[in-house]
Amino acid sequence: MQNLPLRYHESSASNSLARVDDFINEAEFCQNLEQMCQILREYTADLGFEKFSYLLLMPSNGKLKPFYISSYPREWTQRYVENKYISQDMVARHAARVMLPFSWTEIGLLKEFTPEQQLPFNEAREFGIKAGASIPIHGPGRTRSLFTVANGMSSDDFNKLFLRYRHELHLISAYAYDRFVKMGLYDIADLPAKLSPREIEILTWYARGKARQDIAAILCISETTVITHLRKIREKLDVNNTTQAVAAALQFDLIIP
Repeated sequence: MQNLPLRYHESSASNSLARVDDFINEAEFCQNLEQMCQILREYTADLGFEKFSYLLLMPSNGKLKPFYISSYPREWTQRYVENKYISQDMVARHAARVMLPFSWTEIGLLKEFTPEQQLPFNEAREFGIKAGASIPIHGPGRTRSLFTVANGMSSDDFNKLFLRYRHELHLISAYAYDRFVKMGLYDIADLPAKLSPREIEILTWYARGKARQDIAAILCISETTVITHLRKIREKLDVNNTTQAVAAALQFDLIIP
């Protein structure tokens, strides 16, 4: 790495902290998600990142309120939800196990993806999402959130950009999180849900893409029993559908597909 003059490093650090201060000041006046989305969009764009998302993976009390802001193309978001890609999302899974910002290429260096796990990455490229990085946010309690930036540039170019701004992004994600808490979007109570061994088994097979009738055949139980278990799982995790139940279980390591 090129040795840069100390004056350059001091100037760069000062500019970075000044931007963070500006972000904090603007965020303090935000009263809703739309306003927060706008300043996050402008801030990340100024740093050179084309797209961003901020996702509440699981609030600490288990209630998965609708909470997702993003500048991703709407078509990609819809495809992600409809195809239940959360069950194969290696970014979210990795974020549940680490504390520091990471680029998506780092995940691939740690583990070889299955074709199913690689599919969301491949399809995202169709929508201009070719490289990205994420910042996990843990706490209070068991709350977990994920702030992500992405671009249509090559992985090498993106990683250089992310390396330059990763600490700054880490700081603003923390302050954005604090603002969301103050806006009342998080409940810091503890998660009460506990799944039985059978419920974990059924939800694991569902996360692997098995239909209810397939799960029934695998476990030698009736489809009605599977449906009943899935309903109880949703009630315990206090979510609206089984896809959200999978997302919650993955983030709390209740299942490993």
